[in-house]
Amino acid sequence: MKLNVVSKEDGLTSVESVGDITVFDLSDRENPLETLLGIDCYRQTVLLDLAQSTYIDSSGVGWLIQCHTKFQHGGGRLVVHSIAPMVNHCFRVLGVYDVLNVASDKAVAMALASAR
Repeated sequence: MKLNVVSKEDGLTSVESVGDITVFDLSDRENPLETLLGIDCYRQTVLLDLAQSTYIDSSGVGWLIQCHTKFQHGGGRLVVHSIAPMVNHCFRVLGVYDVLNVASDKAVAMALASAR
């Protein structure tokens, strides 16, 4: 997995994930989102585009849930959107839709992010 900042505007930071999200990306004890945006990222609103991440394992799901919790405690918000089909299936099986802020596309994610 590689994370890239797509844009920063109107108080929203858009980030895209490219590649599979697996234990191999998360095993070095550094949070990739913190590495990209800094430790204070949890005070921001971040839209995470998963369209180019076609696979996620349980470590990846755990990482997203951990990030979601840090955003809640930090006063920010994480909205995940544009879920690839296999990742969508995994999210449904694991009940992730009941935990994370998930949107079908970027426009819906932006609306969800602004509806505090």
